[in-house]
Amino acid sequence: MIVMSFTISHAALLIVLGFGADGLSDSGIQLSLATFIVLGSVWCLAFMDDGMQDMMAGLSDLDGFETSAMGQRLAKQPIVIFRVVNVVFVGLIVAAELMAIY
Repeated sequence: MIVMSFTISHAALLIVLGFGADGLSDSGIQLSLATFIVLGSVWCLAFMDDGMQDMMAGLSDLDGFETSAMGQRLAKQPIVIFRVVNVVFVGLIVAAELMAIY
């Protein structure tokens, strides 16, 4: 659900940036959009990270999970990689949107 919320909100923001050129000259509008972008993205990152931690905690409670195909795959690529990639991608999206506003 959080991925859909993130995608819809940023798609709506891109529509505003594309069609609302006249309204973006006001610094109050720029500040409110920038605040939404940053705080909304931080909230989404925290929610996604918490979901990944919950998944890993739940999977570690299963007996024999480490010997399963999924357990062996997760052992090769730990959750840290997904956390870093998540932050990098969201950071790039936020940077691009802030550059478009200012």
